[in-house]
Amino acid sequence: MRRHLKWVIPVVVVVIVVIVFGVSRRGGAGGGPDGVGPQAEMPADGRRAAVEIGDISVILTEVGEIQPKTMVLVKSMVSGEIKTLRGREGQTVRRGQILATVEPDMAQARTVANLITEYGRAKVNAEQTRLDYELDVELHKGGHISDEELRLSRDTYDIAKIDYRTAYEQMRLAEEDGVTMDLDAETAKLLEVVAPAAGTIIDVQIEEGEVVTSGAVSYTSGTTLMTIADLDEMQIKAGVNEVDVGKLEKGQTVEIDVDAYPNAKYEGLITHIAPAARDEQGVKIFDVEIDVVNTDERLRPGMTANITIQGDHREGILTVPIEAAFKKQGRYVVYVFDGSEEEPVEREVETGISSISTVEIVSGLDEGEMVALYDPELEGQELSEDEERRQRMAQGGRRRRG
Repeated sequence: MRRHLKWVIPVVVVVIVVIVFGVSRRGGAGGGPDGVGPQAEMPADGRRAAVEIGDISVILTEVGEIQPKTMVLVKSMVSGEIKTLRGREGQTVRRGQILATVEPDMAQARTVANLITEYGRAKVNAEQTRLDYELDVELHKGGHISDEELRLSRDTYDIAKIDYRTAYEQMRLAEEDGVTMDLDAETAKLLEVVAPAAGTIIDVQIEEGEVVTSGAVSYTSGTTLMTIADLDEMQIKAGVNEVDVGKLEKGQTVEIDVDAYPNAKYEGLITHIAPAARDEQGVKIFDVEIDVVNTDERLRPGMTANITIQGDHREGILTVPIEAAFKKQGRYVVYVFDGSEEEPVEREVETGISSISTVEIVSGLDEGEMVALYDPELEGQELSEDEERRQRMAQGGRRRRG
């Protein structure tokens, strides 16, 4: 037994020495930018992360609302009571089709009567002055009236033509808004509201017996009777964060799906990107319009659309979490742990593409280095507006990933 122990003990000692020597070689050989050293052994946690080789796919996911490309609000030219209502939601109508009749109030009735009267008077006057002028031309040729009298006759005729054109234009505009102008009609006649465009009625906001105000004569915008839309052409309106708008361009294709039909896939085309941002709870948002290419009857106004936009994709590149890169004075910096007990040190880097969670490092870092997920210069200080917005966007990205 003792003979065996004499051999076992030296062997165990040798094994322990080899293990200790190997660990000291891995952990004690100086720390350099190649990532082999003390900083490579520092664990990643909520305040630091390692520079890694990875892939980045720029995929934007947004939520928008489906709307018809063309929507027309139907309003009455006159104020009054809705006597009959012929338009119903879901009904397909043609341009000029009667949708409702309105009994105008006294003020509006007088307005309509005045339009009709002025048009009739101007028409008669223009015709009479034309005949007078033609007669004066013949009299002037025979030397029966002077040049001055002929000139006055011509001026009177020209003024009458102007008055007639003005009255006619007012009548035409009124008829375009659904008011039937009939010179033989009585003042109290019911006025018709007609469809200004062909399409489908998607919303009716009034009932028979309600009193509506005119959109042409009142100081307000007037009562909307109903909305007509062209459901053959649908679009999606969405808001895109300012950090992502640079990844979009007109003509870019997108994938669309709706919650109501999870197995149906639609294709979209970006047709408009707002030139200016709007503020939404401290975040700058750009409105984007997307035309649905392969729309069908299942898509209805007001539905929520999930939009996926595929951007750049790169593989085998250096990456860090997006929270580790800070833009300062027009350049990007990270804070690198150099193995000392001090705070991480600032280092300028060149960045490439980025997703909502990761950013590409083109130069300035090496694989295995540890970087801070915070700005040590702001530790313990009140955050600036830009930094608060940056953190909100980063948190929003993490929520979307979850």
